[in-house]
Amino acid sequence: MAICNNCGRQLHKDEKAIYKRLINRAATEDELLCKLCLASKLAVTETVIEEKIKHFRDIGCTLFM
Repeated sequence: MAICNNCGRQLHKDEKAIYKRLINRAATEDELLCKLCLASKLAVTETVIEEKIKHFRDIGCTLFM
């Protein structure tokens, strides 16, 4: 299981997928960030990240399957 590169928390599959969708689709597991750290990096709330996850899942993005 992948861990957040910033805080060390275990990542869920949606967290890996949203990082790859928003930052770098070719990111390796040692680059990934959890939702909270990603939100901080992008200067948005964690709710915005969760909304993006739902949006990409709803439109059928294969990273969220």
